[in-house]
Amino acid sequence: MMRTLHLYLARELLKAFGLTAIALTLLVVLGGGVANIFKGEGIGAMDVLKVFAFLTPVAITLILPVAALFSAAITYGRSAADNEITACRAAGINIHRLLLSAGLLGLLVTIITYWAWNYMIPGLSRQIEEITRRDLPGIVVQQFQRAKPLIFGRHRIMASRCELVDPSRMASDRPQDHTYLLLTGVSFVEMEDEEIMRYGTADATVIDFHRSEGLPRVSADLQGVHVYDAARGQYYDLAHQSLPPIEIPLPMKRKTKFEDLGSLLTYLRHPEESPEVVGWLYGIKKEMMTLYLYQYVIEGLQSDGYFRLSGPGVSYEIHSKEGSRDPDDGRPIMRVIRVVEKGPEGTFIYTADTATIEVRSTFDRERPVILIELIDNVEVSKQGAPAGEERSVRKPKESLKPIQYMDQELLRRQAEAFDTRGLLRGETIPGLPRKQERQVEKFQEFALAYRAEVNGEIHFRASYALTSIAVVVMGAVLGIIVRGGQVLTAFGISCIPSLFVVLCSIVGRNLADKPEYAFVSLGVMWGGTAMIYLATGFITLRFLKQ
Repeated sequence: MMRTLHLYLARELLKAFGLTAIALTLLVVLGGGVANIFKGEGIGAMDVLKVFAFLTPVAITLILPVAALFSAAITYGRSAADNEITACRAAGINIHRLLLSAGLLGLLVTIITYWAWNYMIPGLSRQIEEITRRDLPGIVVQQFQRAKPLIFGRHRIMASRCELVDPSRMASDRPQDHTYLLLTGVSFVEMEDEEIMRYGTADATVIDFHRSEGLPRVSADLQGVHVYDAARGQYYDLAHQSLPPIEIPLPMKRKTKFEDLGSLLTYLRHPEESPEVVGWLYGIKKEMMTLYLYQYVIEGLQSDGYFRLSGPGVSYEIHSKEGSRDPDDGRPIMRVIRVVEKGPEGTFIYTADTATIEVRSTFDRERPVILIELIDNVEVSKQGAPAGEERSVRKPKESLKPIQYMDQELLRRQAEAFDTRGLLRGETIPGLPRKQERQVEKFQEFALAYRAEVNGEIHFRASYALTSIAVVVMGAVLGIIVRGGQVLTAFGISCIPSLFVVLCSIVGRNLADKPEYAFVSLGVMWGGTAMIYLATGFITLRFLKQ
């Protein structure tokens, strides 16, 4: 008899559950609510269809608890209204045993929800990310068409026209497997610490998209540049200005909530493997490499009056009458510069009023370059030129050929010895300038917050999914209690504790972002789950008689 009753209730439950799930899924997907989770402006029409195909199972997952709650309330409410529950009582059947079907439906929803949050949604988000990655050049084109600037490191670039260029039309030294954009009518602004340092125009600009793992790597080459240096109040022209490669964030940023369970557990134990932490560590390492370079330059200038940099085919000997240090970030202050460049084309002498030196990234993160820029009254001459050909060229600004950082033996050893994992253990680096010290402090604060966020996300998914059993059973109990035409009332009453649990889960997860509230956040999330089970048990035993 019980088997027949359970099969009957299960059939009715699944029928109502399926119809409700389909209706709510169409409403959510077509209404675009779920699409906001994966915001990807500029994606092509066919890719948009693929995205919505991916979003449909995500929408189903989100509405399953609501559909199960509604189906339980309406199925058991209709059974009570038709006196089927009364007949079971008269036959001596324990009414509480009839809730097994609702409990099994809740268990099914719990398993599906937990699996979806931990595996399905992360997998779909990565597929959507890949679609966005492939169409990134098209997204950038549409961004220019909407008159939005391209944020390129410290530069903000605008263009009146932007078009995709066939790689075969580019110079022979350009890789054929890259994607290129040609910008015309270009204007740009260079910012530093929220202040405008330089601005100007360029006749044309080529943007190079490099297809690689991780975030898309992009470089830019500005041609026919006319610049006003606001810091120095000078105008100057350049034939080319190359911007170092950067990683352009995708419109749909990768977030902790889109990681699968295996990745979250790995990041919790080994945070240095997380893409977010890797990015921070790379920034810290680059800052330290820059600091090592600064120290090398200042020690050379203070002891010998010059320092050397060399690489395959070229070497520099840089002299400066002043080699003091900026106390904020440790950068050398160099004035009255003389550079001796030795290369296959001979020896060139550069003189300038001032110079800057920095470490710049390349497509290969492990192979940054050192870039020296001579500024103000730059004069270039060739040593040993034949009689009658000696002449010097004057320029407002000149960038020397980049030198590989790792080709400098001392700097390479220092960079390889730097232990980034020690920072994750809370270790400090004594004697840092203020800028680097602040960056290390910010990273360690981020690392603590990230661990707490990952731990909170793991517990959020488990606690939220587990509430489905209690919520569905509560809907069934309230359906029996209110009976008949008041089924919607039962559903509405059931939604109140459900909303309470959702609120507790969201508040708990938000608190998890703050390390000082890590244990409080777990108490809020699991406390809400415990309360919904206690409430379901109380209502079942107190108001539903056997």
